[in-house]
This record gives sequence, structure tokens and C-alpha cells, in this order.
Amino acid sequence: MAEITLFSGWHFMYIILIVGGSLLAAFLLKGKTEKTKQTVLGVFACLVTIVYVADFFLMPLVRTDHAIDIDKLPFHFCTVLAIFVPFAQFNKKFEKVKDVIACFAIVSSLMYITYPGSALGGVGVFEYKVVQTFLYHGVLFAWGFLSLTTGSATLSFKKIWKELVGLVILVAWGLLGSYTYSNITPHHYDWFFVTGSTYPFIPAWAMPFVVIAAVFAMCAIIHLIDFVVKKIVAKNAAKKQAKEETKA
Repeated sequence: MAEITLFSGWHFMYIILIVGGSLLAAFLLKGKTEKTKQTVLGVFACLVTIVYVADFFLMPLVRTDHAIDIDKLPFHFCTVLAIFVPFAQFNKKFEKVKDVIACFAIVSSLMYITYPGSALGGVGVFEYKVVQTFLYHGVLFAWGFLSLTTGSATLSFKKIWKELVGLVILVAWGLLGSYTYSNITPHHYDWFFVTGSTYPFIPAWAMPFVVIAAVFAMCAIIHLIDFVVKKIVAKNAAKKQAKEETKA
């Protein structure tokens, strides 16, 4: 069976399906009613959690050891969002942090689909492990991306400090999970890459700070892209309106 290698045709296939599918969905939603947009966002928010939770029931059926992978617990940057996304979508109390969760959804999913570590190394391109992880990160990316394109969430450089606060909290959460489960099980866990075991060339004490700095920089890039695209769209809309007024 064909295997995925980094930046191979199969890898790009999954990237195109995820990013291209999200772009297509954004195009189809353009001009639709707010109710339709929220319905679609609600479907993706539900899918994020459903795909994540269903994995714990399906894993024992497809693994040769019939075990549940503890590494899938919600201590990673991407897996913890399976909890937050539905709250951000359906709970008004989370409205103030919906922009942060949307940004995190985009960044965390892009991190994985760019370097899908769990899908590399002797894993068939259509094996459950590969399809499930790309599907999860795909619906996660789609929800975050569509939240921005539909205006359901709005990014602002003035409020980017919220991403920094959120990252500090998530890194602390990752540290708690990593050290707790590493001490009570024979396996060492490195959720959110905060213990330094995944990247041994970086001092362990520095790893939490490196993670915060690196991910925050990626969040800033998403903010910049969002800002530039909005400026271009607004400028084109203004030109179109000016032409129409001139004709009138």
C-alpha cells in the first residue's frame, strides 16, 4: 500500500483537499444568509468534536493491540480545541474568545497538515490512522477558516495579546498532562512539545517558552494575512462601488 512521505503527492493531496475544500466552502457561503452561515459553522463545530470523540471508540477496533492511544487525550494544541470549538460556536459566553479559538484552530491544523508526524513512517495513505487525523485537522481548519471568512470571528492586532494569554494557559495545561501521565504510566508524553523530549537539541527548561514564541509568531502571521486580505477586499469593493456610482 502507498505510504505518505513528507511533501509527496499523497501529502499534497490531503493539503489540497483541506485547504481547497475550505476555500470552496467560503466561496459558496459568500452572499448567503447569516442563518445559513451559522448552520454550516455549527455543522463543522459538531464534526470537530464528533470526529475526535469517535476516535476513542474506533481505535480499539482498528489497532492490532486493540488499545486506546493515551496520546490522543486533549493535552495537545489541536486536540484540546475539540473541547473549546463547540463552546465558541454555541455558547454566547465564549463570544469574547471566539477569535482566539478560531485563530488557534487555523494555526494548530496548519502545523499538522504541514508536518503530519503521525502519518509519516510506514503508514498507508488510506489507513484509519492517517484518514482520521487528516479528517480531524481538516474540519478543525475549516471551522476556523470559515469563522473568519463569514465574519463570525474577527481578528484584530489590538487584541492579539489574548492569543498570548491563551498560549500560556495551554502550555501550562500541556505541562500538567505531560508530567502527570509520564509519572503514572511507563510511557513518556510530550503534549504540546513542552517537555523537550521531542526536540532534544533545545534545553528542556526553554521548551515552553520556545513553543509560546513560535506559535504566537504563527498567530501573528495569520493576523497579518487576515488584515491584508480584508484591506484588498475592501479596496476592491470601494472601486466597484465608485464605478457603479459613476455609471449612475
